[in-house]
Amino acid sequence: MTRKDPAAVALGRKGGKARVKNQTPEQRIESASRAANARWARREKLVREITEKSKRLLDITVKREKAMLGKAKANARRQKKQPKSS
Repeated sequence: MTRKDPAAVALGRKGGKARVKNQTPEQRIESASRAANARWARREKLVREITEKSKRLLDITVKREKAMLGKAKANARRQKKQPKSS
């Protein structure tokens, strides 16, 4: 395992704070706005994917239920046609 350079680690700790210190309020607002938009975009993408998968699963389930219902109706017709053995 490689060891990190202590000077680089120290600079990294200061990175965000130093960046904010050098920004104007308008720049900070813009940066925060872009970050928030990126987070919402990820959430919206995830919701879209989940919704699409749910729709596909629903379609598959409906097709299977229709197929099972068709088989049940066919079996019922077949049983009605068979003569009763008494």
